[in-house]
Amino acid sequence: MAKFKSNVSLKASITTALVSISLLSLLFSILSTTLYSNDKNSADATRFIKTIANIISFNAQLPLAFNQRNGLNDFLTTLQKIDEVSNIHVYRVNEETKNLEYFVSFNQKGVPPISPQFDKIKQLSNAVFTDNIVEYGVPVLDPSTSKHIGFVYLRMQLASYNDNFLSLATYNIAVGILISFIAFFTSLILRRRILSPINTFIKDIKDLSYNKNFNTQVSSPQLTEMVPLANSVNAMLTRIYKQINKYTDAEKEITELNQNLEEKVVMRTQALRDSNQELLDALEQVHQYQSQVIQSEKMASLGQMVAGVAHEVNTPIGLGVTASTMMSDRIDDMKSELESKTLSAKKLGKFLDESKENTQIIYRNLSRAADLISSFKQVAVDQTADTIRHVKFNEFLHEIVMSLHPTLKKSKHQVIINCDESLEADTKPGPINQIIINLIMNAIIHGFEKMEAGVINISVTLTRNQCQIKLTDNGKGIEEKIKQKIFDPFVTTKRGEGGSGLGMHLVYNLVTQALNGSIEVESELGHGANFTIQFPVNNIYVQN
Repeated sequence: MAKFKSNVSLKASITTALVSISLLSLLFSILSTTLYSNDKNSADATRFIKTIANIISFNAQLPLAFNQRNGLNDFLTTLQKIDEVSNIHVYRVNEETKNLEYFVSFNQKGVPPISPQFDKIKQLSNAVFTDNIVEYGVPVLDPSTSKHIGFVYLRMQLASYNDNFLSLATYNIAVGILISFIAFFTSLILRRRILSPINTFIKDIKDLSYNKNFNTQVSSPQLTEMVPLANSVNAMLTRIYKQINKYTDAEKEITELNQNLEEKVVMRTQALRDSNQELLDALEQVHQYQSQVIQSEKMASLGQMVAGVAHEVNTPIGLGVTASTMMSDRIDDMKSELESKTLSAKKLGKFLDESKENTQIIYRNLSRAADLISSFKQVAVDQTADTIRHVKFNEFLHEIVMSLHPTLKKSKHQVIINCDESLEADTKPGPINQIIINLIMNAIIHGFEKMEAGVINISVTLTRNQCQIKLTDNGKGIEEKIKQKIFDPFVTTKRGEGGSGLGMHLVYNLVTQALNGSIEVESELGHGANFTIQFPVNNIYVQN
């Protein structure tokens, strides 16, 4: 909310400024004069009381030395003409006890006597001011030995000094009031001289604004400082008049344009609808193409896996066929020897041992083929299906790695699975299968290029209905310019070498669309790559 400042009156400002400056100057003058007068009075009083005290000390030397009180009393009586002197004490030092004792005193007329100031006398080496009095003490020295033989205590009234100070303050206040009146009337004169032309100038502007007659000029005020303002206002009035004429012409043009505006709007709207329809059709074609590309990638991956598994299954089946053939030949031999009655116990035992060994070979290879076919069947079903089922992640990941065994066995690359065997949840295994296969193949083809033995680590964690899969490799890493657009379609480092650039784009679509999750990649050249996939799952079960 905007804050509005209150208006300031120029009249009040001039009056306040003049009066304030006068009063502040006067106040400073009064304070400085008062402080100076006070310091001067204090200095004069100190100088005066020290002079009187030194005179009394000098005249008390002989009376104290010879114990002549009368002569000293007569001298002190002469001080009655000095009205400021109120009390005088002369103390003598007792030669035996070295303590002060009362000797003589003087009290001004009308001033009551005071008690001896024995404890205080030695602290009055400097004049001490208290209320309306000043006290001072000075030692009395023996003229022959210069030893302290006594002290003079003098108290003096400051009434005359205070009267002078009050008179000066009264005078200063009177002068201040006079100067304030002079400043006030001076401000009235200045206000009338300055504000009269300004008020006239303002009245002309108000009349001009009210009548909206912007084709006239305001008269220049009789102040030099206001002439540039008047010239600026006249220039502004001229520009306003020209602008009004422009607005009038523009308004006429707008009126003419509005007559055809509705037809143009209808035509533009129809053109926009046609363009939107074309964009929708193009977008639909893009989605169809994208779906076809994704399906093609899935089928290509599945076909590659089928070829690899077929090759793997042929090996154990071939071994089983060889073992069964050998066993069949040995059975024929044994039958012939049995018919010719040349079969010995030793040959029979050897035949049984060979038969057992061949049977075991056939069993192992057929079991191997059955496991491969079962793993392939589950992976193939998961890869092509997009339904939710209960997944045991450790077993599921091992099946995926088993399906890639034909590819992995051609090199020394390893896939290490770090997953608790008890992690289970309901999710879509098909997209996860395709994602893991694509990331592993991407690491083998790109990350482990020119490497003999790479390591891929896969770890799975389940927390709060969220599944996190991390796939890390120790390959050569990803360049920064490739990493920034790695999930864009047709981005590949194998252009012209069979790379389509759709593998990571397929992974991104499967994570974000099929699993409603997110994928992040961290990589530096020479430090491998780390893919983090996170997506929601249902019915998490973790067996302790």
